[in-house]
Amino acid sequence: MPIFRPEDEARVRGLFDTLERPVELVVAHGPQETPVLGAREIDFAAETERVVTELAALSDRVTCRVENEPGAGGSAAGAASCRFERFPAIAVLPGGRDVGLRYYGLPWGYELGSLIGAVVEAGRPESTLRPESLERLGALDHDLAIDVFVTPT
Repeated sequence: MPIFRPEDEARVRGLFDTLERPVELVVAHGPQETPVLGAREIDFAAETERVVTELAALSDRVTCRVENEPGAGGSAAGAASCRFERFPAIAVLPGGRDVGLRYYGLPWGYELGSLIGAVVEAGRPESTLRPESLERLGALDHDLAIDVFVTPT
C-alpha cells in the first residue's frame, strides 16, 4: 500500500522538483530493540526503509541506500559511513556529503513533513539562514551539535 494519496504524491513531487542538487538518504538499521509497549507489531526499521524508498522514487534528485550498523544482524561491510546514535535513523546528505543532518525514528504522519522539509532544504545550494545567523555561527570557536525535537502535539 503506497504511503501517499495521489494528490499528496503530486505535492511532494512538486517540492522535489525544486531541488537544485542531489540528496541522498541513508537509512540505518541498528541493533534489535525490545518492542515498545502499545506499538503493535510494527517493524520500525522496515517501515522507515519503505517510507524513504517511496520518497526517493518521487524524484531522480533523491536517492536512498540502506546500511546495517554492526550488531544489527546484517553485514558491517560498508556500514558506518555515517554515524548514528539511535535507530532507525535517516541521514540526509546534500550532494552526497555528510553534514550531520539526522532524522531518528519512523517518519509517519505529521513527522513525515519534517523529513520532506529536510530533503528540500538539503537540495538548496545555499542555506536559508539569515546572513546574521551565518555570521554568528561562523564566529564559533568550537564544534556545536544542535538537537531539535519535533512533534505536532
